[in-house]
Amino acid sequence: MRRVTLAALMAVAVTAGGTPAWAGPLEGSWTLEVRGGGDRVRLNLRRSWNLAGSRGSWSHTDDVPRSELRGLPATGRAPDGPISLAVVRDAGTLHLQGRLNHGHGEGHFTFEQDAGFVAELRRAGFQDVRDEDLLRLCIEDLGLAWIHDMGSLGLRDPTLSDLMRLQNNGVKPEFVRTLASAGYDGLEVNGVIRLWTNGVTAEYVRGLAAPSGKPWPIEQIVRFHNNGLEAAYVTALAPYFEAEDLVRLHNNGVEVSYVHDFRALGYQSTTANEFVRLRNNDVSPAFARRARELHGPVSTDDLIKLKVNGAE
Repeated sequence: MRRVTLAALMAVAVTAGGTPAWAGPLEGSWTLEVRGGGDRVRLNLRRSWNLAGSRGSWSHTDDVPRSELRGLPATGRAPDGPISLAVVRDAGTLHLQGRLNHGHGEGHFTFEQDAGFVAELRRAGFQDVRDEDLLRLCIEDLGLAWIHDMGSLGLRDPTLSDLMRLQNNGVKPEFVRTLASAGYDGLEVNGVIRLWTNGVTAEYVRGLAAPSGKPWPIEQIVRFHNNGLEAAYVTALAPYFEAEDLVRLHNNGVEVSYVHDFRALGYQSTTANEFVRLRNNDVSPAFARRARELHGPVSTDDLIKLKVNGAE
C-alpha cells in the first residue's frame, strides 16, 4: 500500500522573501523491514534540515515492491551486513547505504536528480523546479505521465509546487476535470483544494446554477455546502435572492415550496427577511390565501399581526 504515512513539514521557518530555503544536500536516514518471503518491504525515509533560515522535517513510509530496491535479493532474507541499495524513478535515484541485521535495515540516503527529467519539466513550462520537490516526486513515484496529466487540467498557471499540493491533499484529476466541465475551468489551485478539503463533490458543483449564468465564487460554494444547502435548493431560489439570503432562508427552515406558494399569491417582491419572519411566526401560504380572500391585499407585516392575534 502506497504512502502508509506521510508527515510533511512539521516546522518551517521561511526566509525574508516568504519561501522556504531548500538549500543543502538532499539526504536523510532510512529504515527497512524485510518480511520473509513477501514481495514487498516497508521502507521509511526521514529528512530534517536547519539551513539558511529554513527548518523542518518529514517522514514517509511505503510498502515497496522488492523489485524496486536494486541490490536487494528478489526472494528470501537478505544477508546481514553492509548493504547498498538504489530506488530509480523518473525524477531521480535514491541511494541507500547502511546495514541489514535479521531483516531490519537502517542507514543514510542521498538523492540524485535526473537531469533529463528536469529538462522535460522545464519544456512542459515548469520553471520552478526545486530540488526538494524532485525528491518528493521521486519518493512518491510521480513521473512525467503524472506531471503531464496534472498539467493538462486547465488550472490557472499551476506551478510544480501547486501540483504537489494537489497530490498531497489527495485531489484526483477527475475532480478537477468535472469542475471544468461544469464551467469552473481556469481555477486556482487554492480554490480546488478548498472545495476538496471541505467535502464539496464535483456533482454538487455541477448541480449549482447561478442566476447570472456565471459560476458561483468558490467561497460561496463552500458556504452553501457547509450550511447544508442542497444544490437544487440554491438553483431554485437563486433567481430571487442574494447568496447570503439563501443561507439565511435555509437556516430558518424556509422551503422552496414555501417561497413559490407565496409568490403565486402575489408576494413576488417579498424579501428574504420577510420570508424568515413569516416562517418564524408560522404564517402559512394557506393562511395568507384566506386573509386575502377576507381582506384583499395584505402586507407581510399585517399577515404576521393577524396570525399573532389569533385570526383564523
